[in-house]
Amino acid sequence: MKIAYVIEDFSIKGGAERILSRKANLLDSTYGHEVTIISIYHDERPQSYPLNKNVRLVSLDVGFTDNGGNVLRKTLNRTKTLLTALRRFNKVVSGIQPDVIFFTMIIGALLLPLCRTKARRVYESHVARPFTPYQRLFTLMERKADAVVCLTRDDARNYTKAKETAVIPNFIDYETPPAVKDYSVKKAIAVGRLESQKGFDILINCWKEAAAAHPGWTLDIYGEGSLRQQLQRQIDSCGLQGSVRLQGRCDDMTAAYASHSLHLMTSRYEGQPMTLIEAQACGLPSVVTDFNYGAKDIINNGYNGLIVPQGDTAAYARALSRMMADEALRASCGANARLMAKRFAPAEIMEKWQQLVNRLCAGR
Repeated sequence: MKIAYVIEDFSIKGGAERILSRKANLLDSTYGHEVTIISIYHDERPQSYPLNKNVRLVSLDVGFTDNGGNVLRKTLNRTKTLLTALRRFNKVVSGIQPDVIFFTMIIGALLLPLCRTKARRVYESHVARPFTPYQRLFTLMERKADAVVCLTRDDARNYTKAKETAVIPNFIDYETPPAVKDYSVKKAIAVGRLESQKGFDILINCWKEAAAAHPGWTLDIYGEGSLRQQLQRQIDSCGLQGSVRLQGRCDDMTAAYASHSLHLMTSRYEGQPMTLIEAQACGLPSVVTDFNYGAKDIINNGYNGLIVPQGDTAAYARALSRMMADEALRASCGANARLMAKRFAPAEIMEKWQQLVNRLCAGR
């Protein structure tokens, strides 16, 4: 079958682009589909993720929207950008004649109901709907799409008017990640962009309370972002310079996970917490808050980690302290985590995509 994917800018080095490249390559190499990725915006940067030679990448070469001026000017500029993208998109699709088109991001949600095509149209939700900018504009897309695919069960419940909803999580990028070497090491890890969404300010406060009773423990926070200096000031003001370290980016996160004995996460919201899945795949037990969405799809409390109500920092500090104090609990939850993470292996997840494509195109 011929499959097309629509994404805003494939040159971005982000999670959605990384997962898309892997899906496109597997749909080509494993299932024999003809895959085309359609990138909306013009960008001089080279693509960040490799594609099989049979996977085609097409850029619509649409300029980025000028967001200057008043509200009316911004609205006119955005409308012009959308119409330009729509015109070029229809031309490309007419030449490809795909059987299925997968739309992503905000501009994908806007293009889906407007494009001229006989292909099955599927919207992929990479960010939970309540946290998506302009999500009120999604109503027409929801009605026109042949299916809406979400990362979590909770997000799927937000699309009540869709013809069909499916829950297909992202998969981890590696078949057999390295396992935790030693659960006796007193090292915890947290990973993510240093932005408000990830809640590292919450984590630092909880760490201050729990670590006081467990000397010798350290917390490594991997990632970069606009809040780096603010978080460092918080670490300094809490007197945690010796136990909390902002480590920046890491080229080999699986090795980093495997050198720790505990994973922590206090996000304010998520689409699907990939860092949680990756940590679990390496055999790390996790202490997480029940954020929207995805934590309870992954963590079975007391089995592969501990999960506490979001906003209850005292409960989180207690759960963290419990895990820090109990090496046997870390080891048992870690072993279970590695088993649970097999649900997110590429072969398992790609079979769900193949089944969806077959179902949508049956009888065509």
